Amino acid sequence: MIHDLTIAGAIHASLAIMCIAAGLVQFLRLKRGAGHRARGYLYVYAMLVADGTAMLVYRFTGHFNLFHVAALINFVCIVLAIAPLLRSPRPANWRRTHYYFISWSYVSPISAAAINIVTRLGPLTTREQAGLTALVISIVTMAIAYVLIGKYRPPAEAPSASPTLVEQGGLVS
Repeated sequence: MIHDLTIAGAIHASLAIMCIAAGLVQFLRLKRGAGHRARGYLYVYAMLVADGTAMLVYRFTGHFNLFHVAALINFVCIVLAIAPLLRSPRPANWRRTHYYFISWSYVSPISAAAINIVTRLGPLTTREQAGLTALVISIVTMAIAYVLIGKYRPPAEAPSASPTLVEQGGLVS
């Protein structure tokens, strides 16, 4: 199985596994500080390359398929998760925006790993069985993720006071 991997497939699989590990650490650790930032950039860069190399892997069907679409969607989630961090000033509720998009980007490698494990180790004999299994695993993974992402989302930030009100001493208390 491993000896059949292409260079792109090996890079993709290695980085995806690294992203799963880094994402798990990010989930379990506090969300502030230099360590969070460093692990976050490791995750982002590795996931961007993993998404790129996914475009070069065609062994499952021999052509562009839903896994490639998922990689493109994941790429968009990564970009949308990082965009608020790069803006100055950061937009209101940037933490929630970052949290939702980065969390949903993490669902992709988790789902892909589960699909790979089940389709490679399970007694599936046809592409239709593999496709249906992939669909079911994706739906279950997204349902679990939806609950966890909602449960652990950061609190909404209070709106900042207008600079005019602050200058006039008219802060609402």
